[in-house]
Amino acid sequence: MKDILFYQLFEPQSSTYTYLIADSETKEAAIIDPVWETVHRDLKLIRELGLYLMYILETHIHADHITGAAEIRKNTMAQTAVSALAEIDCVDILLVDGRILPLGNKEIKTIATPGHTNACMSFQFEGMIFTGDSLLIRSTGRTDFQEGSATKLYDSITQKLFSLPDETQVYPAHDYQGFTSSTISLEKKLNPRIGGNRSKEDFKKIMEELQLTTPKKMHLALPANNGCGNLEIVRTMSPRSISGIPTVLNEEVYKKIGKVKIIDVRSPEEFHGHLGHIRTSQLLTLGSELTKFLEAGDRFEEIIFVCRSGKRSRQATEESIRLGYKFTSNMAGGMMNWNEKYLPKE
Repeated sequence: MKDILFYQLFEPQSSTYTYLIADSETKEAAIIDPVWETVHRDLKLIRELGLYLMYILETHIHADHITGAAEIRKNTMAQTAVSALAEIDCVDILLVDGRILPLGNKEIKTIATPGHTNACMSFQFEGMIFTGDSLLIRSTGRTDFQEGSATKLYDSITQKLFSLPDETQVYPAHDYQGFTSSTISLEKKLNPRIGGNRSKEDFKKIMEELQLTTPKKMHLALPANNGCGNLEIVRTMSPRSISGIPTVLNEEVYKKIGKVKIIDVRSPEEFHGHLGHIRTSQLLTLGSELTKFLEAGDRFEEIIFVCRSGKRSRQATEESIRLGYKFTSNMAGGMMNWNEKYLPKE
């Protein structure tokens, strides 16, 4: 691939590929499908290569991870771009089928490929096609939510993607079997869902019979990604920073009982003692028990930590932040303050 820079980057938790492409002469670059967890890695690489990031391109509104678009935009001069059909107000460039985005002396061509979602876009660049979740390696994207349509996806792949030159390199947004790329020729022949001249009716039957689980982060990812990756959109609580630690008041916690996870980090004796405990709280004593839970937990889960006076719960909040949690807070004053406020004991 002469005169271009190309990097395929991987985020293991969601098995997502992020792509960095650039015109090597002008150093103008674009990033495709960045992931929130790997933003610092991506920004570091962009700086190391001396690139001028022009575009942050999304193949679709993701349901399995939170995009890093907002964070990257804050740290660069790049513009975000997604299909106009996504109807997202915070996006800089609304894409339509066939739009050409200049990248130095090169061009990125947008190809609308609906079916996995109604707003899926593929990006063609210098003999490569970045297919998002529309065409995967020996597979296709699912069509059972987000306005998915097996009929539309079949047409997108067979009429648009399969009409590209056979040698075109295929780079999807995900792979779960260890593949990094394919070609249009190979997918035409070997893709078990849609290759081998499979009929539309056969494809629809295959897609209808799939029994797929809902993406774990869908309830967080979709609202956040509809806000260009703004994590604050999905917060239940609105903590304030006290000495650098996110902190919430008793009254706020009381109003959100049952809507947010509450973890009490006291000892079992204290938990069942005279100060009582909040009805929905889970006991995980500060120390190895709590650490083990946090190390295995979902970094996007919203958690309020509680203890007797607020000191141990502050330590728990600090530990969770060190481990990469995004939505954890300390309840000010602990159970002593909870009871002094005459809030009902739970």
